Amino acid sequence: MFYRVALQRERVLRADRIEDVNAGLAGGKDVTAFVTSLRKPP
Repeated sequence: MFYRVALQRERVLRADRIEDVNAGLAGGKDVTAFVTSLRKPP
């Protein structure tokens, strides 16, 4: 159980980093959809 929570938290943090890196790029809409999928609980 704890492992799943930690894994989900790591995915959210990674999504935040990806979003920051890609914020100014042309493919922002695709990135936003990808980040949203990362944030969803498994």
